[in-house]
Amino acid sequence: MAKMVIEVLYPEYNNLYGDRGNCEYLQKKLTLAGYEVEVKETSLFDEPAFVNEKVDFLLIGPCQEKHQLNEIEQLKKYADAIKNRIDNGGVILATGNAFELFGQYIESDKGEKTDCLGFYPYYAKQFSKLRYNDCSVGEFDGMQIVGFKNLLSHSYGKISQPFLSMKTGCGINPDSKEEGVHENNLFATYHTGPILPLNPHFTDYLIKIVDENYVPVSLEFEKQAYESRLKELLK
Repeated sequence: MAKMVIEVLYPEYNNLYGDRGNCEYLQKKLTLAGYEVEVKETSLFDEPAFVNEKVDFLLIGPCQEKHQLNEIEQLKKYADAIKNRIDNGGVILATGNAFELFGQYIESDKGEKTDCLGFYPYYAKQFSKLRYNDCSVGEFDGMQIVGFKNLLSHSYGKISQPFLSMKTGCGINPDSKEEGVHENNLFATYHTGPILPLNPHFTDYLIKIVDENYVPVSLEFEKQAYESRLKELLK
């Protein structure tokens, strides 16, 4: 039996909007397909497993803004390892405001700037009080991806390799139709939902990156739920 390893970074903070569901759904799909699955949970001050071990899927979810700055400081210690994983095709799924970690900086609503990993030329600006919400559909590689956003920030700047081309809803900001960043097998997006249970076909896509011999296991209710949601959002 083949083994798959999923690592979840900072689960004590990164579970807003039910994004822990990405790990649980991925684990479920892999188990149904006959894989042995190990889930590693890395707390904030621990060294991530992917730095020195084989990890098939690295998941980073959204957190409260007050915790985001602490996470950035920890991730900077492993910037070279993260960049190496991106360059060499390791799967990374970053959702919600975890998308911002890969840009240049985050600017608070008071104008204070915190440097991020600096891999891509975009930056985030936070705003106060009112959150931005939408339900949206974006396209990636011929797939329609549904998702939700609940944000206290938007991002700005040129992204040469966006993840999604938006069909409904906004991109990285209300004036953009480009959303997230995609390089090799990094998928960073403001979308939450959680995105994997909402998009079972995209989950299959990620698994096939790791194992091209993977045979998707589809459940009828998953397909019906996705198609119903997509139809509603495209009205």
